[in-house]
Order: sequence, then structure tokens, then C-alpha cells
Amino acid sequence: MFYDASRKLILKGVDGVVYVADSQIGRVEANIESLENLRTNLSEQGYSLDKLPYVIQYNKRDLPEVASVEELRQLLNPTTVPEYEAVARTGVGVFDTLKAVAKLVLTELRRGSGG
Repeated sequence: MFYDASRKLILKGVDGVVYVADSQIGRVEANIESLENLRTNLSEQGYSLDKLPYVIQYNKRDLPEVASVEELRQLLNPTTVPEYEAVARTGVGVFDTLKAVAKLVLTELRRGSGG
């Protein structure tokens, strides 16, 4: 919530979203709250997360005591958008996540331009 003002600014003119969830069990509630905050902030900008290209990244998969991907999926990805496991510290999964959202955005832009 500390970053709420900067998040709102970043979301202006957004073409796609990568939602990065912290895989640690102790952060599950914060992830849910953060995702709802994202939905609210997008709505205030005139967007719906359900209509934007977006992917979910489950970060910090290398740490002990992480929630299972299945548990995270049930809590954070009920619409089954593309999802990726990552370890940002080492770069594992980061490029795959970026490539996926870029592909979704480009597909959406092509669709919008009639091409």
C-alpha cells in the first residue's frame, strides 16, 4: 500500500501488466491485497484487468517455505492467465514472463488495428 501513488502513475496508458506475486507463504495475504489494489487502480484509470493482456509471475521460488504453485494459482489466478515461476535475483523465469506479456500485448495491438 506504501507504493499506491506510484502504482497509479505507472498504470496510466498501460498496454499490459505483469503481476509479480511473492511466493513466500507469509506473503499470501499481501499478494491478494496487492492484486485487488491493482484491479482498483486500473479501474480508476478506465481499465479492467480482465480485459488487459496480463500474466502472473510467482517470484522467489528459490526460498524455503513457499506456497505451492497450485495454491497460488487458486488464490491469484482463477481466470488462468499465463503464469510463470521465477527467481528474479538470478533471472530465472524473468525473460519468459516478459516475452509472454509482450506477445499478448502485440497480439492485442494487432487485433485493435484490424491487422
